[in-house]
Amino acid sequence: MPKLPLTPMMVQYLVGLCCLKSDPDAVDVTIGDMVYDPAAEKERDVDVTVTITEAGEITHAFKAYEVKREGTPLDVAEVEQLCMKFIDMPSVTHRSIVSASGYTAPARKKAEKHGITLYEFKTWTKPLQEQFPALTMQGTAQECFEMSTTLLCWSQYQLRILAPQATGEFTVLPTDRILDSSRNDHSAYSTFEQYQNELLLRSTKLLLTLVPAATIMDSLPSQNISTIAAGPEWPHSHTLDVISDDVFIEIESGICRIDSVTISGHLQWQRSTGQARYYVIDHVPSGEAFAASVISSPQGDGTMTALVFSPITREIDIRFIRLEKKHQNSIRNLKLKLSE
Repeated sequence: MPKLPLTPMMVQYLVGLCCLKSDPDAVDVTIGDMVYDPAAEKERDVDVTVTITEAGEITHAFKAYEVKREGTPLDVAEVEQLCMKFIDMPSVTHRSIVSASGYTAPARKKAEKHGITLYEFKTWTKPLQEQFPALTMQGTAQECFEMSTTLLCWSQYQLRILAPQATGEFTVLPTDRILDSSRNDHSAYSTFEQYQNELLLRSTKLLLTLVPAATIMDSLPSQNISTIAAGPEWPHSHTLDVISDDVFIEIESGICRIDSVTISGHLQWQRSTGQARYYVIDHVPSGEAFAASVISSPQGDGTMTALVFSPITREIDIRFIRLEKKHQNSIRNLKLKLSE
C-alpha cells in the first residue's frame, strides 16, 4: 500500500506537536492562531503559536510552509513577505519560519537580516546518536521505531440490505447514488461503495473488543505478532441498525430507506508494516535538530499515531491524531496541551 501524501494541514499539525515537545516551558500551543496586527488594525493568522509564562508571556510563532510547494525552496520574496508580517506583530517576540522545501541562499540572508530563525521540515534520515543522543540508541529512526498497524478486517463478505419500504427485490450497485429523505445527495456518502466501506469499518470497530475477535487476537503468539501478515480467518455475521444514518437508495418503485445491513463472511486480523513516515525539524543552517516525529499511515477512520521526540530528553510523546473534516483545508484556533 503506497504512503499517502502528507497534507499541508498535517504538516502544520506536526509542527505544532514538535513545538510543544521541544519547549519544556510551553503551556499552550495553538494551531491556526489569530494575532493582532496594529498596522493593519486587525487579527491575522499565524500557523502555530507557542505561549510561555516564565518571565511574562512570550509568544513564539512558527510558519509551516505548504507541502504542495515541496521541491521548490522558499525564495527571497516569500521570506521577505513573512518577515514583514512578523515585524507588524510586536506581540510575536520570537519569529521563525518552517519550510518543507528548503530556502534559497538570498532567502536565508533576508531572514538573517530581519532576525528570523529558519527551520526545515524534512525526512528524518540521520542516525539517532547524531541528533538525539539522549535516547542512547544507535541507527536511524526507521530502524529503531518501525511502526505497524493491526486491524480487524472483513476478508470475505457479502451484504444483505433490509429496506422495508421497498416493494419486491432490488439490486444496489457500488456506483449507485446515496440520497437523503428529500431525494438530495446524502451529506456524508455519495455512492453505495463509500457507504459500504463505512459500514465495514463501523462493524470491525464494534467487534474488535468482543469475542471471538478479542480472543483470537490474544491467542496470536506474542513473539511473532510483529512479523505475521495476517491471522486465521473465522466465519461471522453482524447486523447493523442504520436507521439513524438517514440513507436512501433509488429503486424502480421510488426511494426507500435502508434500515439495517447484515454483513456475512469471514473476519481476520491483518497487520501492515513499513508504512510509517519519519520527519525532523532542523535548524538552518546549523542542522541541529529542533524536534522530530514518526507518524503511522492513516487507518480506516483516518486516525494516525504520532511519536514526537526532543533532542534533550529520552521521553517520547505518543499522540493519536484524527483531523476533523473542517480541519482538512484550514485549521483555526486548535489548541495542543501537554495533558492532551
